[in-house]
Amino acid sequence: MLISGGMGLRAYVYVDGFNLYYGAVKGTPYRWLNPVALVRQLVPTKYSIDRLKYFTARVSGASDPSAPVRQKLYLDALGTVPEIEIHYGRFLAKTIWRPIVNFPVAGATINSPVATSLPDGTHIVTGGSLAAPSSLVVGTYPPRGGRRRKSSAAPLPDALVSEVHAMEEKGSDVNLAAHLLNDAWKGVFDEAVVLSNDTDLCEPIRMVAVERNLPVLVICPGRWPMAKDLQRVATFKAHIRAPMLARAQFPNPIPGTTIHKPATW
Repeated sequence: MLISGGMGLRAYVYVDGFNLYYGAVKGTPYRWLNPVALVRQLVPTKYSIDRLKYFTARVSGASDPSAPVRQKLYLDALGTVPEIEIHYGRFLAKTIWRPIVNFPVAGATINSPVATSLPDGTHIVTGGSLAAPSSLVVGTYPPRGGRRRKSSAAPLPDALVSEVHAMEEKGSDVNLAAHLLNDAWKGVFDEAVVLSNDTDLCEPIRMVAVERNLPVLVICPGRWPMAKDLQRVATFKAHIRAPMLARAQFPNPIPGTTIHKPATW
């Protein structure tokens, strides 16, 4: 059920860009997405979409040098929509040491004086800095594009550790929450629309819905169920479906510009 109301009601939309990307469009033909056209399908026509605030960060080219180029083209496309404001967080690139819980190399050959292939299972590890024999779990990778099975296993106190490259997006959820609360207290909208499945947004959504008595429509990107905590604080709920994405694509090229959809998407 969606909210209804009189004419002239204003909706402000808050989009978690990375949550939308990973939750709805990654790996699909729908990445050339106009978020205003998408949300328009879920908000009653009695509401005008006065503003759509899109929260993202400029990606790094460390692992994919073409990623920043593709992102810039998409951000340029967003910039052609009058209702859209883009707000930037940042990416923090770092290397960190982490204990290994699962070492998924099953079926791969380990380079050693004698060729070795490790099957699934738990293997004893000795030597190095370990004071006593330890164990290392070997598993398999999920299919490409699949969701990894979560493991509840805690690393052993003397677990092997590995130095890994990590990219951490900082600021988008905080910026979204700040804008949502500030706009609600300024009274600039009659309904807020939050497009995210991030439970970090539960408290600001609850504050707007309960303390300001303003309805909040939470839109789940659709690839996974909406988080239960978000369901509890949302006034209204909706899911994005593939046909909605298909109907909300930018033209290619965008009329009046030289902006084209990236060829490799």
